[in-house]
Amino acid sequence: MTRNFKHLLVLFLFVIVLIGLSASSCTKSESTPPLKVGLISSMGGFDDGGFNQQALNGLIAAGGEAPVVYEAREISSIEDIDSNIRYFLTNQFNLIITLSGDATDYTLAAAQANPGTKFLLLDATVSPVPRNMICVNYEVDQASFPCGFLAAYWANLKDAVNPRVAFVGGPEIPAIRQFTVSFSKGVDYFNTRYHTRVNVSGVYADSFNDTLQGARYADTLINEGASVIFACAAKTGNGALYKALDAGVQAIGVDVDQYNTIPLVGSALLTSCIKRMDIVVFQEVLNACNGAFFGGKALTLTLSNQGVAMAPYHDYEFLLSDTIKQAVENVKTGIMNGSIPTGWPE
Repeated sequence: MTRNFKHLLVLFLFVIVLIGLSASSCTKSESTPPLKVGLISSMGGFDDGGFNQQALNGLIAAGGEAPVVYEAREISSIEDIDSNIRYFLTNQFNLIITLSGDATDYTLAAAQANPGTKFLLLDATVSPVPRNMICVNYEVDQASFPCGFLAAYWANLKDAVNPRVAFVGGPEIPAIRQFTVSFSKGVDYFNTRYHTRVNVSGVYADSFNDTLQGARYADTLINEGASVIFACAAKTGNGALYKALDAGVQAIGVDVDQYNTIPLVGSALLTSCIKRMDIVVFQEVLNACNGAFFGGKALTLTLSNQGVAMAPYHDYEFLLSDTIKQAVENVKTGIMNGSIPTGWPE
């Protein structure tokens, strides 16, 4: 069993087990100097009810279990990533965590120039990975594809004559297209399997921070007949979720189970397309605390190792037939065994 395999195995143990292990191996002690951890948001801020917030939650959880001093800093522009990295380096933080592809070049440059500092880059990768750095890739297409399949089912159920689903995406960058392309392919797969004609359309916003823009885009798509809105645009996407609720149509969230993070829209959510940012941050902070932060590698998180997932159906658990729920599970199985391609990479 290789070190990398062991690392992945430990990474995805149930959260309670992780906490139990950390309590015995990385306990707080007056004689143990605290690990200084800095977290830098991506665009959208830590109150986005999604990507950034989940990463922060993992850091907070680690701080409750280990001798950790942490600071989380938001950005208002991409250039802020560089200045915040330099802030953490100047203040001698031991581990610096960055998020998304926007942080790739800045994080790589800092890791190469500061071999004594540890770096964790989530949702992006470099090659080769420096020995003091870990990259984490999320195969989120494996979760957004079955979300598209489910959305197509619901749209066809609500309007068999002109069924339509739509997405509101953030800026059209690869990380967003990974959601939207595979979501659309999931709709296509439903059409092929059931001989239906569910249409899919969408729009890409120019910001992750404009809730009103997201609501306007969703309103237009709903007026065009969309009965399911897939929102993958941070705070902009949250605006789309609220509009779906107001219009009485259904939606699918992203990054976290938004039924829990934005409970006001919970009654509209069929499911959410999840990236487990929290578990990765939690475990790698504990690893760094224990001297077990093994850099120089890129981890890949998938349906198989539960790094990406579909959230529970919550209010729709008893509104979805057992037949469609089993069909969704079959789609997941096909993705995991390679028999169903997600359409990503393009």
